[in-house]
Amino acid sequence: MPKFTVVTDKSKNVILRLWDKIKARGLRGIIIPLVILLVIVTGIFLFLNRPYSSYEVMSSFSSGTGASVKYSSYKAGVLRCSNDGVTYFNDKLEQQWSQGFDMQSPMLDVCGDYIAVADVQGSDVYVFNSQGLIKKIELTNSVEQICVNAKGYVFTVLGGQDRKMLRYYNSSGELIAEGMAQLTKTGYPLSCDISEDGRLFAVSYLFVSNGMSKTNLVFYNFDESGQTSIDRIVSSYEYDSCIFPEIRFMGNETAVAIGDSQALIFQGHDKPSLSKTIDFSKELKSVFFDDDRFGLTFKNNGEENPYTTEVYKANGNRIGNFSMDIHYDSIVFSGDNVLAYSDQECKLYSMSGGVRFNYTFDKKIMQIQPINSGSRYILAASDQAQIIKLK
Repeated sequence: MPKFTVVTDKSKNVILRLWDKIKARGLRGIIIPLVILLVIVTGIFLFLNRPYSSYEVMSSFSSGTGASVKYSSYKAGVLRCSNDGVTYFNDKLEQQWSQGFDMQSPMLDVCGDYIAVADVQGSDVYVFNSQGLIKKIELTNSVEQICVNAKGYVFTVLGGQDRKMLRYYNSSGELIAEGMAQLTKTGYPLSCDISEDGRLFAVSYLFVSNGMSKTNLVFYNFDESGQTSIDRIVSSYEYDSCIFPEIRFMGNETAVAIGDSQALIFQGHDKPSLSKTIDFSKELKSVFFDDDRFGLTFKNNGEENPYTTEVYKANGNRIGNFSMDIHYDSIVFSGDNVLAYSDQECKLYSMSGGVRFNYTFDKKIMQIQPINSGSRYILAASDQAQIIKLK
């Protein structure tokens, strides 16, 4: 016959011995460590959520031609993009590289280590990484949209009167795939994005017929698993009552489509499928993203505070919900906070709605761009840009 050990009795003995030690030391031996731990946790929380009252200027430089200059956070530094070129400054604000060009209206997309720049209605796409220019893609049609992924793959939408050319390039600038969107059949490509690994591609097509509009959200698979699908389309969704001007991949298997009345979460490694729907009860004013979150700001008609902002993780779980009393022009993530600003006023909100920074500038501000998710920002005016630090 097998022998069995009674575990419960042994467990009780362990618990009783532990209780005897606690009684021997008294409550003081328990309370003091708990109080110390509580003080440490509270101190960390207060430090991370401390309010700022002013800022200091760390450095200044000419912003060139005013509104045509745009800044973007890149790694630990800053990208400066204008009509005559793009420049990368590292975390010490030292110029790492600069590339000149002549563009009328440059557009910029950044993902991971890669940067893509093209002129709206131009015919060239410049692709950079932290070391500088790595390739220049010369096109035969005018560029209307670009997007780049974390591997340096580039997707372009090229202009045409009744059709649009869609071209997909790998990190070496070689053409992977191309297609044509006929506006009377497929619809107009409103938005597009590539998954981080380059396997999946998503396009939001707007189709208008007899005064009625609808949106087709189409997912393409450029991996082996997509070879058996017609035109590599692995899933598509049609919506008659909602227009989706924004679709964005967040990682390799999650895509978020933002419409005028709802947000959709799609998930899937080979064939993305709808996993969650977020319906809007108010009019949407703004959408903003970072790597794994998205924010939605709604208008509060007739209420005391003009706006309400909701913040979601990529999977659609809400992690923030607060009212805003600032009439803003732009809104962005800033670390674990949300920054909203107009041409002279800015407010930094925590996810619970606490105001961590509230400031009115004495000059017109073109852009406020967080740097590396910290307390440093690019403060760009019409003639000068400053690197500031909140204090």
